[in-house]
Amino acid sequence: MRLTLLLILLNISTSDNDLQIIRALYLSAHSTESNCNNFGEKLASIEDSKSTLINGYQGCFYFIKCKFINNPIEKFSYFNKGKELLEAAIKQDPESAELRFLRFSIQKNIPSFLLYNNLEKDLNFLNENITNINNKDVQEFIVESLKSMKR
Repeated sequence: MRLTLLLILLNISTSDNDLQIIRALYLSAHSTESNCNNFGEKLASIEDSKSTLINGYQGCFYFIKCKFINNPIEKFSYFNKGKELLEAAIKQDPESAELRFLRFSIQKNIPSFLLYNNLEKDLNFLNENITNINNKDVQEFIVESLKSMKR
């Protein structure tokens, strides 16, 4: 019984650590192709890859990867894959502030002609729900990221 409890606690701790690493990699993924690839590799290495949040981050990987692809057809394919994954994650968990933040941050940085825009809706959702986030690390991650976007 004690061993089972210890394994559960270690798994939760590892999962939280993975998410902290993913958040940090997400913030730097857009700056270089190497950072983007590191972000993708970390996502691929996570055992709980069926998590809604991980699926949302995987969608973001595909969006960011578009920046480093020259072939327009391949770029559009990555865009659609990212959109499909992120929207499916949000549909599964529409009350997730972190997923809404991810969509907001992606849409803030893509061309408007792609007609993928929920900016106002997501920003309103974040403003209304930021204080309701139980995990202070997630709350700080979102608040600080939004502040850096406004600069």
